Formats: sequence, structure tokens, C-alpha cells
Amino acid sequence: MPATVLLIDANAEDEQLFREELALVRERPFDLQAVGTLAQALARLKSGHPDGPVDVILLDLHLPDSVGLTTFLRLQPKAADRPVIVLVDQIDEELGIEAVERGALDYLIKQQVVSTLLNKALRYATERTHTLLALKASEARYRELYENVVAGVFQSTPDGKFMAANPALVRLLGYSSEDELLELCIERDLYMYPEERANWLRNMAMAGEIRNAELVLKRKDGRKIVVLENSRAVRDDHGRVIYYEGTLTDITEAHELSRQLSYEASHDALSGLINRREFELRLQRALDSVQAGAAHAVCYLDLDQFKIINDTCGHIAGDELLRQLAQVLQGRVRSNDTLARLGGDEFGLLLHDCAIEDAERVANGLLKAVEHHTFVWGTNTFSVGASIGVVPLTASFRRVTQVLQAADAACYAAKDQGRNRIHVYQEDDSLVAQRHGEMQWVARVKRALNDNRFFLEAQPIVPLQGDRHARRNYELLVRMRDESGRVVPPGAFLPAVERYNLSQRLDRWVITTALQWISTHRAQIERVSRIFINLSGDSVGDPQLQEFIRQSILELAVPPERIGFEITETAAINNLTRANQLIADLRALGCAFGLDDFGSGVSSFAYLKALTVDYLKIDGLFIGNLVTDRIDYEMVRSITDIGHVMGKKVVAESVESLEAVEKLRQIGVDYIQGFAVGVPVGIDTIGAW
Repeated sequence: MPATVLLIDANAEDEQLFREELALVRERPFDLQAVGTLAQALARLKSGHPDGPVDVILLDLHLPDSVGLTTFLRLQPKAADRPVIVLVDQIDEELGIEAVERGALDYLIKQQVVSTLLNKALRYATERTHTLLALKASEARYRELYENVVAGVFQSTPDGKFMAANPALVRLLGYSSEDELLELCIERDLYMYPEERANWLRNMAMAGEIRNAELVLKRKDGRKIVVLENSRAVRDDHGRVIYYEGTLTDITEAHELSRQLSYEASHDALSGLINRREFELRLQRALDSVQAGAAHAVCYLDLDQFKIINDTCGHIAGDELLRQLAQVLQGRVRSNDTLARLGGDEFGLLLHDCAIEDAERVANGLLKAVEHHTFVWGTNTFSVGASIGVVPLTASFRRVTQVLQAADAACYAAKDQGRNRIHVYQEDDSLVAQRHGEMQWVARVKRALNDNRFFLEAQPIVPLQGDRHARRNYELLVRMRDESGRVVPPGAFLPAVERYNLSQRLDRWVITTALQWISTHRAQIERVSRIFINLSGDSVGDPQLQEFIRQSILELAVPPERIGFEITETAAINNLTRANQLIADLRALGCAFGLDDFGSGVSSFAYLKALTVDYLKIDGLFIGNLVTDRIDYEMVRSITDIGHVMGKKVVAESVESLEAVEKLRQIGVDYIQGFAVGVPVGIDTIGAW
């Protein structure tokens, strides 16, 4: 598209000259429009003129209505950004120079105008016009960005005063205008923590820039905000700082969210204490410092009788007690120590720079604090105790798991010694060694369950009175094979199963396996009176167990009159209400119930009336010396007589001699069980006798 050139010249010969010379230009065409007076020129330059915009102006300074430099000065305001080239005669060259000094782009001497010179002058003028327009558009875009960008943009002096600030920065800092910001002292009025300004200046001096730095600033109203800063130092040719410039982005909300997420990741939601993950991280750092000679200690606290509150008042009450005790314990430790809730009713305490003697004193203080705390829920008032294991961190500990295992073992050693006390871990501690052994058995039991390495044996319960050929009862006994296939003695793994809450899982495996076997061996079952399955104390307290057994019996079509269950006297007494409910529900299905280890408790007879069982199994403690010990004999006789009065069958277990068999027959015991009449054998041999 040709550039439009406006020639302002009253001389027709000049116009003809310019048209002829422009006609010789082939590289870029020009559209020459001519007027003869300044008034006509001013009218042509008005916006919206039908002939379109003008790109370059050629101005003769001698016009009918204006003469000399005044002509240019009158035209200049209307020309705006359009370049003006003045036309002068040879004798008026000084006038052309003066016009350039006043703002004209160039001047041409009329007598020297040729196509090449004219083409060069016009091309330079049009290119300059386009450059200026592009620059102006760029400046407009920059100004729009500067004015409307979300981030705050600033320039500041080396002595800490704003030179410029965009509207976003004004809003960000809570001021009403840029002028207000220009009056501020940045260090005094902007920084929430003035010492951070010194750090800012030091980092700027070293690196010459600040990248993605978080600053805490204060608004005009005093409210704290967190900003992300990117800025740099602008220097002169000698390396001296002229000013600083950069951007500030408000990240207060994101920072608060990040802080909240970080808090939630490291704290227990219920108690507000540090959680297990964060505790282990801090414990690892403490272990690392022990290698350098520091002395720390760990306390592992487990509440005693906490389950009673959960069972009596519900988990909401239990949660409230945990919250209260968390505050009680927090008030007994130093601010630089780490108190954490590790899970359930277990707490951990990392004591920094603390000798073992001081750690014992702290642990005793925690015991007293828990013991003296009274918990009120509705009309009920409770007191709980705690058992604490204390472990000095020494260089022998390399991993966090080693410390926690030692602390857990020491804690349970305290429980085994009577509860509500502390036990300090020592490397040659026999109680802790036993605990470690049990914990290893836990892992082995879990693997055996997963690998299906448990199996069942059966021991006959033989009728002692009446028809000796009557159908027998059997007690199922759970057995375990180790990784190499050898049978593990029950006494090796059962204590760990009972202590570490694996009883329910193992009991359900036994129940399922036994019922499946009965369902697929109906001919053998017809020759059996009942098969008895042992239930642990944990299973007695499981409110879902009865429904699990009922559903299993129905699904496998097992005759319930062939099934019996045994629970120990201790398990029944410890959870009397739940035990009675379970006994009643299972007897209603047609199952029988036996009370195992009867006579081991101090109040056995007192509780017997409350337990509607079918069988009493006398504790083997009274059977071993029955033949030679008169007291044991009378105890067995008394239990048998009372059992018969109450309509229950009496079973003697651990019978190992024929002499004992004869004594038990004389007493009137109904059934006997033991090596004298039958050893445990594989379940597939049931009904073969």
C-alpha cells in the first residue's frame, strides 16, 4: 500500500517537480497529495478526512497565508506524530536547520531535489513513523499491563523509598494512591520484621537479584501478608545501584493453606499433638545427634484401663479423655521436648538433652498427672492410670524402629509388673528380651496366617460315667508350622497372639476352618457328640462374633447341635455382660457352651450362678496332684457336686494317669480329657475311635 505524502506548497512548478521525481521511484510507490495554503493543510490533517491519513508532510515555509519558521510552528501541533520535512531555497538553508532544531524531521533544498534523495528522505520518514507508532503501541500495552497486572510492580531507591508503584501494589498494601506509597520508608513502614530488610539488602548486594523469595509485609491497616518477590538491582555504567525494580505477588492464602497442610501432616487431629510420622522424624534427628555425643531419652506411655471408658461410655467419651490427657501431659513437659500421640491411647515423649535420671523423674511426674486426673462423663466419674517405658538413647541404637521396639517392650514390662508404673530399658533386660521375643512371634504368626500354615488337631473328651461307648466330644486345638514345616509348640506363639490382639483373627480362622471341615465330613460327624472350639477373651468382647458364627453355620449347613464353644473363666468374668449375651445367643442356635479352667479365679463359685453354661471344665491345676493331695481332691469333688446341683456336666482336663481316672470316676466327674485317654491327633481322625 503506497504511503501518502502531503505536499504543502503554493508553487505549481514545485508540485510538478516532486511528481516527476516520485514517478521515477520504483522500489516503493508514494501517493502525493498537494495543497497550496496552511489553512488547507490544517483542514487536510483533521482526523476523519475522506482522503485518509497522511504518512509524511513536505512543507514549504513560504505560503500565501504564512511565512518563515512560523509556518512550521503553526503546523507542528496539528501534525502530531507525522514526520515533517521542510522545503527551503538554497539561500534559506539556515531556516531549514532551525526548523529541524525545533522538531522537524529533516529539510530539503528545492534546487537539489532528485528522485534518489527524495526517495531516501521519504523512506526514512515513513519507517520512522511506523517505528514511532509501534513504540507508542508498545508503550500503551506496557502502560495497560503496568496498570492492570495482578502482581504489584515497583521501583525503589537504594535508600528504601518508592519511586513508582502500579495500582495492584497500592491495593496489595492497602493504600489509596501511589502518592501515599511514595511517602513510606520501606524498612520501617512495610516490613513486618525490620531485620528481614537487612537480609534483603545483603542478598541483593551479593546476587544482584531476588528470586521467588517469601517476605512477610504489613499493610496500612497493620494486617500481615505474605508475598512472593522477584526483583533486581539496576546499575549504571560504573556498577553503582541506580534503583531496584521488581514484582510482589500476594500468596497469603496459598501460604496459609500450605501451613495448614503442613500442620495437618505433622499433627494428630484429635489431640493437637505431634503425630507418629513427625515424632519418628524428630527421633531420627535425635539419634543422629547421639552419635555426636548428645544425650536424649524417650518415654512410651500407654494408658491403663482405657478400654473400660470406651466400652462403658462410647468412643466419643474416649476421644474426649484423650484430648484432656494430651493437655495434661503437655503441661508437664518442657517447650523444647516433643510430646506426640502415637496412636490409640499411646503417647510418646522425646526428651532432648536429658539424662536418664531426669527422664525417670519426668516419667514419674507424668504418671502422677494421669493418675490424679478425674474424667467426668455424664453421671460417671473415671480415673485411669498409665504404664511408661523409658529408653535412654545410646549409640547402640541405629534406627528409629529399634528405639520404638525397646520403648514398647519396656512399657509392657511395666504393665506386666502391675501397671501404673515405669520401667527403664536396659540392654540386658530379661523382661524386655521376653517382650522382643513375643513381638517377633507376632510377625511370624501373621505370616503363618497369610501362608495358611496353621492347622487343627483334636483331643477326645471321653465319657467317664455310664456307657463308655457313647459318642465322644472333641476339643479342637490350633497348631502352627514354621517356615521350614516343623510344628511350633503352642506355648511359643499363643502368648504373643493373646497379648498383641491377634486372638480374634486366629479365632475366626479356627471357626471357619472347623465349620468347613464339619460341612464336608458329615459321616464322621454322625459318630461325634460335639466338637468344641475355644474362644479368646478378645473374641468374647467382639459384638460381631455371634452374627459371624450364625451366618457361617447357616451358609455351610452345619448342624449346630454338633458344635460347642469354650471360654476361660477369666475371659467370662472380665466381660461378664458380653459373655452372658454371647452364651445365650449361641445356645439359642443349638450350640453348647463350656467354661474352661474353672476354679482358677478367687470368686469362681460366686460367678458360676451368673453364667448359663452347659459344661464346667476343672482347671488342670487341681488334677495333677489329685491322687496324693487331699485338698485338690476335695476341691475337685466340691466343684463336681456344685456343678451337678446346677445341672451342668463336669469335665476334668489334664488327666495323665489311670489312678487319676479312677479317682475322678469315684468323685462322679462326667468327662475326662488328657493323655491318659487320648492325645491330640489330626482333625481327620475325628470319629474314628
